Amino acid sequence: MARSSELSDNVPVAMSPDLIALAQGGSGVAVASSDNRGAPILGLAVGCRVKPDGSLRVLLGRRPNEALIAALERDRAVAVTVTATRDHTSFQVKASRARLCAACSDDLPEMDRQISLFRDGLVEIGYSPRQAAGYSVYDPDDLVAVELVPERVFTQTPGPGAGTELPR
Repeated sequence: MARSSELSDNVPVAMSPDLIALAQGGSGVAVASSDNRGAPILGLAVGCRVKPDGSLRVLLGRRPNEALIAALERDRAVAVTVTATRDHTSFQVKASRARLCAACSDDLPEMDRQISLFRDGLVEIGYSPRQAAGYSVYDPDDLVAVELVPERVFTQTPGPGAGTELPR
């Protein structure tokens, strides 16, 4: 199994404390790749952890994301978009490849914390508690981790600067 440092020959793009807080603050996390024909595949993650070395560890359910996981197993490029529920502040990380690994016991308390914040954010913007709870369900026994080294980072917050690549 490849180590995170072997995921990319590039030096990881250092994310600011604000981006790290957004990534780990109960935001919506989408993961995208492509199939053999180049068609996009999108999956939704439970949460995201930024590791001390700057790599991302994104946790998602295996069963609802089978096609995405299959693409990542074939060393497809990956993009992770993180969006705050409250105000749509968002950014996107891109990498030429990622690796899949098992979820660890220390992932679970963090995913519980993040999913609770996500649920609270949905209620804050008008979802009923029941609706928010439905969007916040995950099976801890079905989680898989996707690790990637950020090669490029873009602001995706709607407005004039959307799509701007952040400097290395």
